[in-house]
Amino acid sequence: MKIAAICYGAMGLLEGAIFSVVFSIIPLKAPNGEQLPRFFGVLFGAFSIVCLPIIFALIGALMAGLGAAVYNISAKIVGGIQIEVE
Repeated sequence: MKIAAICYGAMGLLEGAIFSVVFSIIPLKAPNGEQLPRFFGVLFGAFSIVCLPIIFALIGALMAGLGAAVYNISAKIVGGIQIEVE
């Protein structure tokens, strides 16, 4: 679960960096067609770099923990994986 949190956090950081670049390049338009203030792009970019790794890490850790729990329960019922080495 800890490894999954680290891996997903790293992926979230990469995606946050990509979103940051996209938000800084693409001008944001308001629904009525007016231009939004320029600091919104910087705000959304900083938000994506900070929050996406945290969100990705939390969801990745929870899903890895849930997957491990499901595997452990099903392994008790079915018998799990057995490897024989000679």
